[in-house]
Formats: sequence, C-alpha cells, structure tokens
Amino acid sequence: MDVSSSTKRALSYSSTSSNALSYSSTSCDNEEENPPTFEVVMTDSCVDDNVLYIPRKICKHLPPILEHAFLHHCGKEWYVNMSVGDQRRFKVGWRLFVLENFIRRGFVVKFTLVDVSPLRAIFNVQVKGGG
Repeated sequence: MDVSSSTKRALSYSSTSSNALSYSSTSCDNEEENPPTFEVVMTDSCVDDNVLYIPRKICKHLPPILEHAFLHHCGKEWYVNMSVGDQRRFKVGWRLFVLENFIRRGFVVKFTLVDVSPLRAIFNVQVKGGG
C-alpha cells in the first residue's frame, strides 16, 4: 500500500483477534485524481461469511439507498448486493467472489471505487496473496 502522499488520510481498525477486521482507507482532497480506496486484510470471518463491512469513509461516497455493486477483477465482473444504513457491507455475492478468486485468510484485497450512480457502484479489485 502506498501512503507516501501527505494529502492522504488513513482510516484503520485492527485487533488481535484472528476474526478481527483490518481496514486501511486512503483518500485525497481531489477525488477525481485519486478515487476512494480501501484495503482489507482477509480474516476468517471475511472469507467464511457472506458479508464484508465497508469503511464509513468510503460510504460517504455512496448514495444512501444504493443496494447494488459490481466488483471487477482480472477481466471479470461479480454482482454483489449491498446493505443500506449505517453499517454498509457487501452481502449476497461476496462469498462467490471470495471462492472464485481463491481468497484466503491473510490476503490483502484492495477496492477502488471507480464509478457510482444512484443505482450501482463499481469497484476495481486487486488481490494480493498472503505472505
């Protein structure tokens, strides 16, 4: 993760529990040059459950009633249902994305919000294998 720019802000959450989430989010004052991104270090709950929580810093870029997202990775597209409200998350479709991309605990998954409309959001996704 490149966070060398002083204009980027970081949002992070981590814990010592093996099921705890670890998030990192970067954004810039000029969102057109640097679209909103967040990274998640995959935990057991991220890969085994059918949900992935989205950091609040990213949610501010999403319409409040948005329920549909598309994840683009390696030239393919996955549909993911999203929850609405205060705790936004990927729901139905997230587990299929994990399975089809062989994502495991310890992998780092980076999401970049590349397009958003009142009906859907599109994220480019990069997956880095665990070390």
